[in-house]
Amino acid sequence: MRVGPVLLSLLLLAGCGQLAGCGRGAERTRDDGAAPRIVPMRAPVSQRFGTRAHFDTGVLRMRLAGAQPHWPGPRLPVAPPPRRVDCERLKCVALTFDDGPGEQTDRVLDTLAAHRARATFFMLGQMITDGTREFVRRMVSEGHELGNHSWDHPSLAGLSPEALRRELSRTQDIVRQVTGVRMHVMRPPYGATNHQVAAATRQEGLAQILWAVDTLDWRDRNAGVVAKRCGEAKPGDIVLMHDIHPTTVQALPHLLDTLDRKGFTYVTVSELLGALVPGKEYLGRPPVDRGLQAKEAAPGS
Repeated sequence: MRVGPVLLSLLLLAGCGQLAGCGRGAERTRDDGAAPRIVPMRAPVSQRFGTRAHFDTGVLRMRLAGAQPHWPGPRLPVAPPPRRVDCERLKCVALTFDDGPGEQTDRVLDTLAAHRARATFFMLGQMITDGTREFVRRMVSEGHELGNHSWDHPSLAGLSPEALRRELSRTQDIVRQVTGVRMHVMRPPYGATNHQVAAATRQEGLAQILWAVDTLDWRDRNAGVVAKRCGEAKPGDIVLMHDIHPTTVQALPHLLDTLDRKGFTYVTVSELLGALVPGKEYLGRPPVDRGLQAKEAAPGS
């Protein structure tokens, strides 16, 4: 299918539709005294088709094809519009899940949906199969963030440059084929990273996301223990879990209830951290100095 320049221009300038999704925008006051008008916000081009530095014509072709009325096969999922979450004022926490998608991932998604919680899933490329690809597509449509966790979980710091590049690129490719999403975050297996991993992730456009709270759910297969450790998270923390362990799935409703009572807002890693630098390591969001914030806001200061 060829995309002509006129069609491409119209697509990029169009309002919300099947390719991007719409959200509520700013209210504009009318001069005639009538009710304010809601102006829809469009997701920026970078959210729909990748950054300007990585404009992906392949994804554009797939989205155009999927928009045709009788196109065979499943269409690419459509993500909800980007949210604006002020994590300097809200108690934000980023829940992250590694090593999936697995047989339990749909239950994880059900529980997150019940709590209106968004999370980040760092996936292994080899785990995306005919039996799990719909879970990955559902992640996108429900507003979760997708992250690269390598193809088959080696220690990236011990690989040759070519093997390291292959681990990242193969997973990037399969996620793009299944969802149309180009991932911008990754988590090195075991947290093992070095200057070579930093260079490879920088080249691939991936920020390295580590964690502040390790629930150790891979070691302690006890739902109560996992829920308690996660419940100790502080604002700005990134929490590490795995969606392949049944005990973690059992713990999730309880830990979310605990964090709900503490008034937490559940955000993706990118929502928590804001603009990310490819190759850079992140463990969480630095705590806000409330005293300094109040001083800056005081009149006359």
